[in-house]
Amino acid sequence: MPTEVREAGTGAQVVPGADGAGVPASGSVRRSDIADIRRRVASGLAGPWRVVPILIALAAIWAFFTVQSPIFLSSQNLTNLTNQISVSTFVALGLVFLLLVRQIDLSLAGVAAVAGGIAGVLSTSTHWNPVAAVVVALAFGAGAGIIQGSVVTVLGTSAFIVTLGGMFILEAVLFWELPVTQVVPLANTPLQAIAFSYVPAWVSYVVGVAAVGAFAALRWGDHRSRCRHGIRSSLVATTVVPSLALAVLVFGVLIFVFNAYRGVPAPAVVLIGCCAILAYVQKRTPLGKHIYAIGGNPEAARRAGVHVKTVTVFTFALGGFMAAAGGIVQASQLLGVSQQSEDLTLLLGALAAVVVGGVSLAGGRGNVWAAVIGGILIGSIQNGLDLINSSSAVQWFVEGMILIVAVIIDALISRSSINVGGT
Repeated sequence: MPTEVREAGTGAQVVPGADGAGVPASGSVRRSDIADIRRRVASGLAGPWRVVPILIALAAIWAFFTVQSPIFLSSQNLTNLTNQISVSTFVALGLVFLLLVRQIDLSLAGVAAVAGGIAGVLSTSTHWNPVAAVVVALAFGAGAGIIQGSVVTVLGTSAFIVTLGGMFILEAVLFWELPVTQVVPLANTPLQAIAFSYVPAWVSYVVGVAAVGAFAALRWGDHRSRCRHGIRSSLVATTVVPSLALAVLVFGVLIFVFNAYRGVPAPAVVLIGCCAILAYVQKRTPLGKHIYAIGGNPEAARRAGVHVKTVTVFTFALGGFMAAAGGIVQASQLLGVSQQSEDLTLLLGALAAVVVGGVSLAGGRGNVWAAVIGGILIGSIQNGLDLINSSSAVQWFVEGMILIVAVIIDALISRSSINVGGT
């Protein structure tokens, strides 16, 4: 009778075959197979699958608030939700690139407030052309980022301390730029139209086609790149399925829902356009590769010829630019700029959106779409809790717990990917 043997170190039963060679017994699983599965799951969660748990959590949150409040998924409320998250998502987009290179900017809320004030003062008090006023405000945001980024990189100082000081300075600047009344009213001015404009239905469909097409092109480019480098890749899994899913989401849900009310909010269109441009920079340009390289290992990137200081200053400038854009939208939504415009919760909400979206605080991992998804998740919680009349204490508690859980999950994913990668 053939004798069963146990493979040393694995615990799997091996039975001699007809040709005398040992084969694994039926139902046995080798340790190498388990390690391979762990490796695939860990690398997937640290990479392309990182968004899956977030989407599942978002679906659960939407389902919960739909049961609690039937108007949660109404066209009007989803339009309001989109407007609510647009400001913090603009700031979050700038934070993504800063975190990728292991930096932080605590002054972004101040940049947003001052930029909104600049646009408001120039367009109302000095009667500038509104477009010129907005351009100057955006330039101010980028300039503030360049100054602080240069101090951090050239002098080798802590970004935390430099930008904390910048936050206090910008608060003083906000006081100085306000008129005697301490309020810059924007009601019935051209700047009001920024937040209260809606895209016509036919334009929204054109934008939707362009967005889905650009996404499909990027995914197809990723597929071709993997194939060129000898990495196994499926066209259906990498391009066709995600593109079809996005098309259903864009046309079957978002555009249809928005057009049932007033149309797609103009800030949302601008925001998605910025996301598409930054995603292209991130994935398809040498600058994007340099940003990831710096986040992975700054010294190795420097030795490879990357201008670490220049790229880092660029991320600060981009952060300031995006914060200024968010500040202009915020001023338009609030119909004015005042001392309360510099709200630290704007920065905290943006940071929460980025972390929840899967951008690593350790640098080198994440993407711009993470900011959008994280912003939707955080905004949905805030909006849903408002609809069910929850207290401010409950809202702060829930958001704080979600942020802590997101950081813990990020740490566990990073540790798992390192441990599995080393086996």
